[in-house]
Amino acid sequence: MMTRKIAPTHPGVVLAEALEAMGLKIMPAAKLLGTSRQTLHRILRGDASISTTMALKIGALCGNGPNLWLNMQANHDLWFEARNIKGEIASIEKAAAFG
Repeated sequence: MMTRKIAPTHPGVVLAEALEAMGLKIMPAAKLLGTSRQTLHRILRGDASISTTMALKIGALCGNGPNLWLNMQANHDLWFEARNIKGEIASIEKAAAFG
């Protein structure tokens, strides 16, 4: 399994840049997204994941749909989880080679 050495960017970082480019501050953006300021801050810091519901809302706000946001979140999560269970994955790959 080929993996990247550097973690994919958390979508919250990209969202922070998008909000800045749109001239949106946290409170108005949170209100538009129907979430709390605290939740939006956690997403922007990369401390919270973007859910499917939030991806739909962010996609509507940014005009680019939910898939970009969900794909970025999935890539980010998969990268970290692959490292957390690296040994388990290696065992499965070795067992599959004998199958």
